[in-house]
Amino acid sequence: MPAATHASIIDLYHQAEDHFFVSISQFYRRFGSGLSAYCTGVEASSLNLLMMRECGADQPGQLAEGVAFLQRTGMPFCVVVPEAQVPRVSEPLRQQHLLPADKTTCMVLDLARHGAVPAPVPAADIRCTDQRLEDWAQPVQSAFESGGAGIEQYLARHRAALAAGSGLRHFTLYVEQRPVSALTLSLGAGLARLDDIGTVPEYQGQGYATALIHSALAFARAQGARICVLEASLDGLSIYRKAGFERLFDYRAFCQE
Repeated sequence: MPAATHASIIDLYHQAEDHFFVSISQFYRRFGSGLSAYCTGVEASSLNLLMMRECGADQPGQLAEGVAFLQRTGMPFCVVVPEAQVPRVSEPLRQQHLLPADKTTCMVLDLARHGAVPAPVPAADIRCTDQRLEDWAQPVQSAFESGGAGIEQYLARHRAALAAGSGLRHFTLYVEQRPVSALTLSLGAGLARLDDIGTVPEYQGQGYATALIHSALAFARAQGARICVLEASLDGLSIYRKAGFERLFDYRAFCQE
C-alpha cells in the first residue's frame, strides 16, 4: 500500500489500541504524543503497559518517566515498543532491568474486502454476552497468565467499561450450552478492534475461534466499521491471516528480569 496510506492506517491502529486500553484501565497517563501508560490493576504484566507509538517518545526522558510511573503502581508491567524503535530504546530499558521478551504482530483487515462468513460450525451458538460476562470469562481464562484471581480482576474491569458505555462488545460461542470460545470487540467511529480471543483447551483446533471471529467481523461491518485491527501472538498469526488480516508492523515487549 502507498506510504501515506500505510501511515494513516497505523495511526488508526493506535487510535483503536488506545480506545481499548483506556476503556479497561483504572487510570492512564500520556507522556507526550508517542508514549502512554495504562494501568488496569490486574495482576498480569500484559495488562499494565507502557506503549510506544511508531513515532516514539518525543524526548529520551519520557521513557524513563513512563517506566517510573508504572513502577510506582507496584503492579507487574511491561513496555511495548515498535520493532523499529528497539535499537534506540533497548539499552535504556536494560538499565531499568527490562529485557526483550515476546514479539507480536499488529494487523489490519479492510472490512469492505472481508469475504462471506464461513458455514456455521455444527452445534455452535454465538451470542453477545455483555450481560453474561461470566460466560465470556471462561474461555478467556484459558489463556490468562495469572490464573483465577487475575481473571476476576479483569472481569471487573470489563464490567466497569460496560457501565461507562465504552463501546466494548463481548461475544461468546457456545457448544451444547457450554461457553467454549470468546472475544472482545471494540467499536469506534468506523473502526473496530479484536481482543481477548480465547478457546477452552479441549475445544481448540475445531474451528470455533475462526467462526467467532468471522461473526464479530460481520457485526462490526454492520455497525459501520470500515477496518478492524488486532495484535497477534505468534500462535495466532495463521488464524488471522486466513481471516484476511494483513501485517502492519511488529511490537516487542520488554519485561522485568
